[in-house]
Amino acid sequence: MISNFAKKCAVAATTLAMSATLALAQTPAAPGRAGRPPRKAPTGGGLLAQAGSADKHIVDAEAAERGKKTYIQECITCHGPTARGGQGGSDLVRSLVVLHDRYGSEIGPFLKKGHQSQGSPAAQFSQEKIEDLADFLHLKVGDTLRTSPLFRAQNVLIGDAKAGQAWFNGDGKCSQCHSATGNLKGVGAKYEAIDLQQRFLFPKPNFGRGGKPTVVTVTPVTGTAVTGNLIQMDDFNVSLRDADGEYRSFARVPGLKVKVDDPYAAHIELLDRITDKNMHDITAYLETLK
Repeated sequence: MISNFAKKCAVAATTLAMSATLALAQTPAAPGRAGRPPRKAPTGGGLLAQAGSADKHIVDAEAAERGKKTYIQECITCHGPTARGGQGGSDLVRSLVVLHDRYGSEIGPFLKKGHQSQGSPAAQFSQEKIEDLADFLHLKVGDTLRTSPLFRAQNVLIGDAKAGQAWFNGDGKCSQCHSATGNLKGVGAKYEAIDLQQRFLFPKPNFGRGGKPTVVTVTPVTGTAVTGNLIQMDDFNVSLRDADGEYRSFARVPGLKVKVDDPYAAHIELLDRITDKNMHDITAYLETLK
């Protein structure tokens, strides 16, 4: 049964939503300048004009391209080509001014205080240039996110496939468990290069999803050994699920023996000795296994 209080809340919420929609629809948009569609309402009206730090900055691609030109002319020397810092300049991608900014709301006042740009006092920046620069900087912020639609993976196929094959069969010791004509046959056609690199460096699935389980054998101080799939292990406890599906947990007291059989141990060990060149060479080699 719905209470009268809940009904009143629902009616009030519906009325508020309809009023907000009507007000937004009646708010005239400011005409856009040449080359840029209107996107902001006049001061005091419209959501974008009142955007705060909790509202997402929607990047205008054309404006960001114009902002890039401004950035190259005025900012690149100090803050670097990717806005991640340069010769004495701070990392703008992590700057609180940029992160809190929406459409120039923070960047504009900061620059107009007299920030010395590469060429001339930044106080001379027009509002249009400030907004374009804000779009460019927010584009750079978005580019750092792997799931961002603006993200573009870098080309990882920069290694020597022949050198990768030699390392695979030699110092890398990969051929002890893998074969180009066996379990890796056709792997280059199955995955993109960036995924190949990720999978051979970090093949162990997260949270035990799929893949081979880590098997652990626990021998108590008194009693028989118990073997099963590892669930969790730290300095204080170790837990497993045995062949019958039973959950077992042991306190790691003195005298308790724990033997771990991790099928991905070789890959974990590999991370301590593989070089950047080895990594790219192996990726180039695996990509040839069509």
